[in-house]
Amino acid sequence: MAEAKARLRAEMRARRAGLSPADVAAASTAVGRRLQSLPAMIEARRVAAYRAVRGEIPLDGLLDGERREVFTLPRVVGEELEFVAWHAGRTFEPGAFGIPEPVGGELVAFADHDVVLVPLTAFDGGCHRLGQGGGFYDRALAAVAPGAARPVAVGIAHSFQQVGEVPREPWDVPLDAVVTDTGVVVAAGGRLA
Repeated sequence: MAEAKARLRAEMRARRAGLSPADVAAASTAVGRRLQSLPAMIEARRVAAYRAVRGEIPLDGLLDGERREVFTLPRVVGEELEFVAWHAGRTFEPGAFGIPEPVGGELVAFADHDVVLVPLTAFDGGCHRLGQGGGFYDRALAAVAPGAARPVAVGIAHSFQQVGEVPREPWDVPLDAVVTDTGVVVAAGGRLA
């Protein structure tokens, strides 16, 4: 299983690395338009986003153009993610994996988000996600108390990152949907409304 995941990650990372800046910018614009029309995003007051690295689809335009109660960005602390309220002029520094992370700021509990936008390396039609390998988002999603409302989890990807089936472990948590540059894939039972 680990070998299959590693091969798929390497393949998708190589494909993302081959994208031109114009391709990435076009994908960002298309994904932003699709996100703005999702019922879950229209109704959301608290949305967790991310800072794109290594060919991931940037959400910077969404952060700059949207007015919500709060957007948050993740920061790695040990084996967990914490989410920091974003605002224009926020200071960033490279975190544990070289990803820009917010310095200081007000924390927002994961379970208090309405929508969480999740980066990924590959996904399938059931919205099973292959992440970077650290398990941070799976742990955050799984840690929401039983019976509590879990944030709607929406993956963000290039359409070429969709595969027939993602290799997965019992602890991998599927997403509700994945938004790509060419469309939206909704999991059976996915919560977008």
